[in-house]
Parts: sequence; C-alpha cells; structure tokens
Amino acid sequence: WDSIPDQGLLDAAAAGKLQTREQIAEQARRMLDDPRAREKAQRFMHYWLDIEHAHELVKSEQMFKEFDPQLAADLRTSLDLYIEDVLWGDQPDFRRLLKSNELYVNGRMAAYYRFDLPTDAPFQKVEAPDRRGAGVITHPFILSRFAYTDATSPIHRGVFLVRSVLGRGLRPPPEAVAPLPIDVNPDLTTRQRVELQTKPQACQGCHIMINPLGFTLEHFDAVGRFRESESGKPIDASGRYDLASGETRDLQGAQDLADFLADNGETHRAFAM
Repeated sequence: WDSIPDQGLLDAAAAGKLQTREQIAEQARRMLDDPRAREKAQRFMHYWLDIEHAHELVKSEQMFKEFDPQLAADLRTSLDLYIEDVLWGDQPDFRRLLKSNELYVNGRMAAYYRFDLPTDAPFQKVEAPDRRGAGVITHPFILSRFAYTDATSPIHRGVFLVRSVLGRGLRPPPEAVAPLPIDVNPDLTTRQRVELQTKPQACQGCHIMINPLGFTLEHFDAVGRFRESESGKPIDASGRYDLASGETRDLQGAQDLADFLADNGETHRAFAM
C-alpha cells in the first residue's frame, strides 16, 4: 500500500492476532482486496518489465506508416489489461505471464496486427494465430519498447531478458557504439549486423549472453508484428542460454524461450527478489 498500517492491522496487532501463519494470511488477503494493492501490483509489474518510464513509442513513419500515438497508447492499455487478467483473474499463475498465447486487442490493434475483429471492436481477449504468442515477452508493447525506430534490436531485447527476467548482472559497455545503419549493409539481416558489430573480443564478455537471447525474438519486427523473413532471407530465431549451473539450453524461437523461462529457477528468483 505504500502507507502506514490501517486500523484493521493495528487492532489485530494489539489483540495478538498477527502471531500465526493463518492470521497473517487472513490480513494479507484482506489487504489484497483493497484497490491500493492492485495499483501497487501494477507498478511492480511495470518495474519488472522495465517499462515504468516508457511513456511513448515512436517509430519511423517511413517504415511503419500507420504506427501512430493512438496505436501506441492502445498497446500500453493492452499490456495492462493482460497483466491485470493474470494477476487478478481466475488463473493467477506466474507462468501465464510468460507462456500464455492470449492478449487483449481492440479494433485498431486488430487491423494493424492482423486479427479478425471489426475496426470498432472494444478490447477483448484473443489468441495469437498459430500459437505465436509467448506472454509478455512477445507482447507488441514490449517488443516495440526494446527495438529501434526502424529495426529490431536483439541487443536491447537480450539485455531486457538478461537483467529483468533472468536477474543476471551485466557490466556497462566499455564505450557507446551506434548500431550499424541498415542502408550501409542492406543485404544483411539484423542478426547478421549485430553479430558483425559485436564480434570483437572486447564485446563478447557480455554479448555472448545477450545476443543469443535477443535473437530468439527475431520473428517479431520493430513493432511486434510476426514475420518469416527479413532482407529476403528467412529469419533465424535460434539462440541459447548458459545457465549458472554450467548447462547450456538451446532455444528455437520465442515459444521455446518462454517455456524455458517459465520453468527456470533463475527466472523465479529474479521475479521474487
């Protein structure tokens, strides 16, 4: 609640009714029924997803002509509705945040992301086609947030997965490096440009972990739309993750990544801490 104990808690403490697990759980359930708990939980989720300061999404008008402020606002609303559904619905399971194939879509989003809904449809829960969805990590707001204005960014997406979802530390980069412009290497895919730019040994200390995770989301463009190819080449969404135990997990795309994260102890600890 971000506040002092209310009268109910003070009375329970004075009466010695905060001594057992059952008594504490009773008060916790009472507090969760308060609207302040929902607001606090939503703020926590924004922090976990590193979007608490992501107030706007801006994309290249040339590359994404119909991506406007209204659509960007719809994406934020869609994500918040999904989070609220998972937290407070009839299936409040942490793993749904990462594995669910559902999302909330209105008519404007449906037209842009190719869902079969009328253009004036209100927000409603739908399933991503061909089971392409993987919870919050493939939500178009998150994918757009961790991308450039005109291209994806496996680095930004990988850093998000490493730091926020897996709770791993990363050293600051030795120097700021601008991404290789698309028009300089128009025949290369984004994956190939990232591999070329981060090839130096000085980069590999962190990018050996960042890049393979970010590459698993390459089926989704800079605004979160699914794609099969880029620059005339099929998308390579393969990746891997080296666990703290020393084991390596090979990953093939977003769903494989989501299944791995949802069942991984590192993910659970990072979320809880």
